[in-house]
This record gives sequence, structure tokens and C-alpha cells, in this order.
Amino acid sequence: MCITSGRRGVPEVLLSGRKSCMGLVERDAVVAELRTALSDSAKGRGKVAVIRGGIASGKTALLRAFEEHAVASGATLLRASGAPSEQSLRFGVIEQFFSGATTPPEASAMLSHLTGLDAPQVGGELSSAAQSGTRDAHDLCVGLLELSRKGPLVITVDDHQFADSASLQVLTYLQHRIGTARVMLLLSQGTEPPSELVAEALRQPYSRQFTLYPLSPEGVGQLLAQRLDSSAALRQAPGSYALTGGNPLLTRALIDDSLAPGPEASAGTADGPVTGQAFTRAVMACLHRGGTQLLRTARAIAVLGEFAAPALLARFLDVRPSVVGGALEALELAGLTIDAQFRYEGTRAAVLDELTPEERSALNRRAAELLHHDGVAPSDVVGYLLAAGEADEPWAARVLHAAADQALPHAEQALALGKVAEAVQYLEFASRSCGDEHKRAMLTARLAWVQWTSSPAAATRHHGPLQTALEKELLSGREVMRLVRSLAWHGRPKEAVRALESLGAPPEGDGSRDQAERKLTRQWLSRWHPQIFAQVERHAAMSEPPGSPGPARRPQTAVLPRGTGNWSAVEGAEQVLQRARVRETPLASVISALHELLAAERFERAMYWCNELLQKAEGQHAAAWRGVLLDTRAAVSLRLGDLADAERDACSALTALSARSWGVAIGSPLSHAVHAATMRGHFDKAAELLNQMIPQAMMDTRYGLQYRTARGHFHLATDRPHAALEDFEAVGDLVVKWKLDHPMTLPWRGDLAQALVRVGQTDRARELIKDQLRMIGPDSTRMRGVSLGILASVSDLKQRLPLLGEVVDLLQAGGDRYELARAFVELGQVWQILGKLDRAQLIRRRALQLAKSCHAEQLYDQLVATREPLNSEATPSQWEDAEGMAVLSEAERRVAALAALGRTNREIGRKLHITVSTVEQHLTRVYRKLNIKRRADLPVGLPADIADIA
Repeated sequence: MCITSGRRGVPEVLLSGRKSCMGLVERDAVVAELRTALSDSAKGRGKVAVIRGGIASGKTALLRAFEEHAVASGATLLRASGAPSEQSLRFGVIEQFFSGATTPPEASAMLSHLTGLDAPQVGGELSSAAQSGTRDAHDLCVGLLELSRKGPLVITVDDHQFADSASLQVLTYLQHRIGTARVMLLLSQGTEPPSELVAEALRQPYSRQFTLYPLSPEGVGQLLAQRLDSSAALRQAPGSYALTGGNPLLTRALIDDSLAPGPEASAGTADGPVTGQAFTRAVMACLHRGGTQLLRTARAIAVLGEFAAPALLARFLDVRPSVVGGALEALELAGLTIDAQFRYEGTRAAVLDELTPEERSALNRRAAELLHHDGVAPSDVVGYLLAAGEADEPWAARVLHAAADQALPHAEQALALGKVAEAVQYLEFASRSCGDEHKRAMLTARLAWVQWTSSPAAATRHHGPLQTALEKELLSGREVMRLVRSLAWHGRPKEAVRALESLGAPPEGDGSRDQAERKLTRQWLSRWHPQIFAQVERHAAMSEPPGSPGPARRPQTAVLPRGTGNWSAVEGAEQVLQRARVRETPLASVISALHELLAAERFERAMYWCNELLQKAEGQHAAAWRGVLLDTRAAVSLRLGDLADAERDACSALTALSARSWGVAIGSPLSHAVHAATMRGHFDKAAELLNQMIPQAMMDTRYGLQYRTARGHFHLATDRPHAALEDFEAVGDLVVKWKLDHPMTLPWRGDLAQALVRVGQTDRARELIKDQLRMIGPDSTRMRGVSLGILASVSDLKQRLPLLGEVVDLLQAGGDRYELARAFVELGQVWQILGKLDRAQLIRRRALQLAKSCHAEQLYDQLVATREPLNSEATPSQWEDAEGMAVLSEAERRVAALAALGRTNREIGRKLHITVSTVEQHLTRVYRKLNIKRRADLPVGLPADIADIA
């Protein structure tokens, strides 16, 4: 009789959803049958039971659960386990009966006395008398039967197929005599054909075989529900079953990974199973449990990949098809494979990682040979040859040459699928194998371009071959310009200039792609590498092609928008970003477009495009794109006063790429991280960032200007104004020298003015900031607001008040919450000096709210320290955000918001174009609806939407 458990022949009760006894799932019918057999054996009707199942199907767990029940019912338990490494140890399994932890001392002594043997010490060997052949086996069997006279005896042998032959002989004798004894013999084995012991036992009426199949989808859900909450178990059950095929060990490993602390989704929130280290270890444990042949088959599947099929696997392993068939059946029953392919994609990598380089090379060479002789296309065989690393056979050389012509399209196809490593492998192979010098240069250029998007540092190894190809005039203008930008990025200005000079002037009728690359490189160098640009500005290589408009003589006009009114620059930037494709569009083009939006104060659009392109870059594993876009997003956040976001993104950008991959451009994320930490008051963090090693060549680029500016603000914030003055003056000198002098991108005059005020040079500071305001023009909002704020700080009290009012309006429209908070602090101080304490209090409350919202901890702490109400009648509740603002009409809300900012009724009327009488009427209704008596009681939350009013 054979009882099955699992998806084949599952009893109805097992699918009810309830948890089974002792943590087991879908094993209730087997447990019930075993208990019945135990009861029968205790009455003198001995039983033999065999538990058969795949790898990690729960055989051992079932045995342990039954053993606990047997001991609880009063039976004597002798237990042992077979192991392949102990099959040569004579009577090794029987020895475990004597020395097992579950063997009662009196039972061990009785058994040794009845057989005339000395009971061995734990871990010792049997006496020589027990090693004398058949008679010894017979005596041991008699001893076991004699032991059962004292009470019911249960003997369990896990993985009995690995037991030594002498122990199997004892068990065979025992099952012959078990029919009338109070003995129950319980054996477990895998899916291999039954041993002689089992085959003979199953012919007897007192024997039963139980087959444990994998859990059903419902069973997987029950197992999950034992440790996860019911909703999480329900969500994860389908995916868990798909990954494990119902293997209990693998399912429990998924639960362990779900509950493990880490960045992955927690078990309570994940919609699907979480695979981690526990699951990978469980997979490998299953493979090693299955024995040598199963592990060899798994390695063959890992190497052959999609080509793995029973016939090819048999030839690959040089074994009979039936052997492979058995291994495949065991793998599928264990939930590891389906149709000779791994269920879990990480299994392939884990299996291959266990191999030595020599083993992997040999297996890949074997796969290539078999696939080639089966007529598989060279493009499919070449990957195995590349992985093998060597192939001296004549057929391999033919395959390599045939595949070389197909490598480039295959690389492009791999790129389209996001398989960058595979694309690089194809391009490297094609570049090495190509006999045509011109084509090889083209392949190397493409390889450098592809690698740059993932790791700019990896692309540097191609600089030498590409420069050699340039000297031989083997590169197109487009390829040269990409090389120039890479050389500049990595701080090699002399080589970049030589590359440009060796290219020469563009020929008449130059292709549109080459022309676009020349124009882009010119703009890129003029913006970020002005020293290189200055050396080659008049050179033909940087000029526009014949017949086009002349080259722009002032790079800041051609590249940098002046204020927010440069609609053509903004529209052009939007078009570039709309067409941008990761790994195809030059990243320099994307960065330039984003900085056009920043310079034009289109912060919301810049943030939108950063987020859109970041999502695409992460999906294609383009680390260079990710790093640069995170850095740009940090720049946007700084201009919006979102200091925590800016610091987070800048630090993430620094870790997205290595310092070597960042090259001289590391100055940009480093400066943004320093600036954000400084504004937040995290001076230790800023100092730590400034102590990092930087490339010396960075200081000769615009990245160096950004770095000096951030360092200057750090010095200013930490009370070192003279050090700040030195940095800001150096920035100003270089900006003018490099013709980058525009405050919309490098407002050095305002920075220098702030440092000058700290050292007492107010007149010079005033002149500098007035110059900056003249250069900005009327179109800007944020930068004009910031500049006017600096001017207000160096103006007398009478001028300061109207200036700060304009500053508040501009910064509210510009969206910079940090600078707005600082402006409110200044405005509150002015009102306090003028004796308008209620207004000063309202303004300071607003500054406190803004400082908290933009995570300016230092500014917030300063305000908290001085936030005692200036009016003794003010109540603490006024410091809280307003609630119930829905009771106010839109008009009342506008008036109340301006009143909360300290505006007079006349000022409110002028701003909203209503009469003073109307203002008073609105305020009267506001006081009544909010149950307050005066404007000093207006909630601090009211001004939150003041940007709409402005």
C-alpha cells in the first residue's frame, strides 16, 4: 500500500487551510497512518514503514515529529541517519543505536548484554566481536527483538540508502522477524529506486510506503501563514510556489529572507517573495544533498542555459540518458527546475560561483564544442568560447571569425535588453578578433562609449588605443568628440587638446551627427572645462562647418541663459530631454539641457526630468547616468531649499560612482553635499566631505569653482570669513578670466559680498551686489530675491524694510524655502528694532515654520532659542499650524495670510487691489470664524500658500 501526500492525491482535509500538527503542512494523513502503525506494533503486530520523497521534501521533519509522538506514547526510540561519507564504516548505523542521544541508558546496556558486546562510547567503534560477519548481524537482530520484550520499540533510519551494508543486513534480518514483534521500523529515502531491503519489505503485508510530494500552492500558503500574517501569506503564496515548486525547505528560506532586517521590503508589506542569502543557501544545500550526479547535472544546466535538454545534458556529462533523466526528475521534484531550467534565476550564478576558474573554462569549452557540432549558430557558440577564455581547436577559430561580423548587432540587441555586460563581452571579442584596422577602431570607440555609461573609469583603458587610432585618422569626428569629452572628464586636458588639434577643421558637408557632436563638445567645454576651450576656441576643430553661422565668441551668451526670459534655450532644453535615450543620447547633452532649465529657474521642470531619466537609468543599470542625475537633482533641491533631499541625493551620487569614475566631475556632487550640510548646520559632515581627496586637475574646471564656492560658505558658516573671502575672490577671478561671468550660474559677487560684510567692508559689498543685480535683469525671481536680500543686509534701516518686503515676494514666487526663511528672520529683526513686536513675532513664527520644513536644523534651533513671545499675551498655541482653514473664503484667506505676515491694511489693499474698508471687513469675519481677537492671534499656518497670493 502506498499513501501519497502533497499535490498528487492530497486528502481533502489537507486543503482546508488549517495548520497541521507540529508545524507540518499537508502531512496529516501520513502522520495518522504512522500513529496507527505504531499502535498496532505495540500490540505485537510489527510494522515496517518507508517514507519516500524528493530532496528537502520534509522527510526528516516528519520523522522527528513521529519520533516525538513515539517517545511520548512510551516506546523506546533508537534512531540513526545514513550518510554517503560513512558507508564504509561497518555497523556505522547500528552503532548510532547504542550511542544516540535518544537511547535510554538501560536499553543500551541491555542490548550490549544480550549480544555479548561492550557498549561503545559515543563516537567510538564497535568491538572486534561485532565485526565478524553474518553471525554478528544475526546476534544484533536478536538483541533488538529481545529489547522489544520490555516494551514497544521504534527504530528510525533517515536516508537509509546511505547505510553501510553490515547495518542493512541487521535491518533485513529484523524485518523478516518483525511480524509478531512489538517493533516498528521506519525508514526514509530519496526518489532513487528502492533498496533491496525496502523492495523485500514492501512485499510483506505489514509494510507501508508513504510518498511525500511537494506542497500544493495551498500548502505553501499554509506554511507561510505559520510565521507571516495572513494577508502577507496570501499575497506571497503564488510567487513563493513559483519559486520553490512546493519545496518546504525553500519556502521556509523565503520566509527567513522576508523577515530578515535589511533594505528589502518587510514580510508585512512585500507583494511577492523576498529572495536573499537564506534562499540561495537553501538552494545550494538541496543540490549538495542530492549527491554527486545531481550536482553535476545542475552545473551542466547552469553552463548550457537555454540549450539544456536531456539529450544534450547526457552527452555533456557523458552518461546514459536514464541517469540524466533520474537527476532531472529529482531536481524538478525538489522544486529547483522546471523543464530543465532553474526556477530561480539566481541559482545559475550561485552554481557557477562554486566552480573554480579552471572548471568553468573546461565546462564552457565542452559546451561550445557540443553546440558547434550540433550546428548551433556561431553567434550563440561564441559566448561559450569567450567564457572559456581559450580555444585552440581549428573549429573554434572558424566560429570566432564567423561570429565577429555578427558581434556588433548582437551587442546592440543586448544593450536594448539592458544586458550591458553581455554587450561589452561581444564588443570586446569583436574588437580583438577583427582584422580590419578601421573597423576595429570603430568597435573600440563603441565599446568605450558603452562602458562609460556604466563605469567611466573602465572606459579609460580604451583612451590609448583610441588616441592611436586618431593619429592614423581612423576615427570619425563623432568618435573623436566623445573621446575628447572622456579625456576632459578624467582630468587629462593636454590629451584632449591634442585630440582636437589632430582632428582638424570639419570638412564641408560634414555629416549632421558629427556636426552635432562638435557643437555639443564646444558647449560642454565652454561650460565645464573653460581652460581647454580657451586653448582650442580658434582652432578649426571647434569651429562650425563652412556655411553655418560663425562661432559664438562669448560662451556665456551661447551656452548660459540670461534669466527666465530665454524661451528658446528653455524650449531647446525640453526637446533634448524629451528625445533623450539612456546609452544613446550623450550624457553631456542631457546635463547641459538640465542646467539650461536651472539657469532659467525652471526648477519644477528640471526636477521632473531628473526623476523621469533616473527611472530609466536605473532600469538599464547606467551608473554614470544615475550618478549625474542624482547630483543634478541635488542642485535643484538646493535651489528650492529642500536641504535634506539635496544632501541625500548628493551623497547618493558620490556612492553611485567610484571617485575614479567621477574624475574631475566629482567636484559637483561633493560641492552640493558640502553646501547642503553647511546650510543644515551639519558642520562635522561638511568638514569630513571637504577632507576627501580630490583630483588636482579639478581646480582648473568649473567643478573646481563649485567646490571653492561650497568651501567658502562652509568657512563663512564656521566663522572664518577671511578664508571664505579668499575662496570667493579666487572664484571671481577665474570666472571673469574664463568668460563665465553670469550670476544665474555662478553668483560669486553675492557670495563675496557676504564675506566682505563679515570683515567690515560694507561699501565694497554694496557695490558688488548692485553689479550683480544689474547683470541679473528683471526676469529672475529667486536669484533677484537672494541678491536683494544681501543688498538689504548692507542698507540702512529705512531702505531695508521695503527691500525685504520685495525679497519675500520674490522668494515666495521662486520657491526657495531656505532663503525665504532667512529673509523672514531679517524682516522680523527689522520689525523688532522698529518696536512692532506683534509683527516681529508673526514673522519669526513663519521663519520657524519654514526652517523646520526645509530641515535647516541650525536656523531652526536659533529661532527656537529666541522664540519666547515678544508680546506677553501671546499664547503657545499660536506656534502651531492652523487647522480648520476651510471655514474661510478664498478672499478671507488671502487677507488673513498677508495680515499674518505683518502687512498693514493699506499694504494688503494695494497688493490685492481692494479698498482698506474691504480689508477691514474681511479681517473682522476672519477673527469671528477663527474665534480670535486680533491679527497677532492669527495661526502661523496661514501663510503656507502665500505664493499663490504673490
